[in-house]
Amino acid sequence: MATKTKKFEDELKDLETIVNQIDSGELTLEESIGAFERGVMLVKALNGKLDEVERKVELLTRSAGGELRTAPFEASSEDEHHAGAKDDDETPF
Repeated sequence: MATKTKKFEDELKDLETIVNQIDSGELTLEESIGAFERGVMLVKALNGKLDEVERKVELLTRSAGGELRTAPFEASSEDEHHAGAKDDDETPF
């Protein structure tokens, strides 16, 4: 039997539903724990899909001669650190 993989958007909607259920306070403790566990699994699956997409993204650049080229996108850990620090620590001007 083949397993059909859900779309990213469908899994994100499922996660939002779980969060709303937990936030509503209408679930029992056991139901909340089960929902939390399903939510954690969905977050892991969604992060895996985002990582996969990030590996597939290519940058479109223009050469000195004006020709368009593609190159794989490679975010360095330094770029990620600066992006996060800018939001928290740096003044925008």
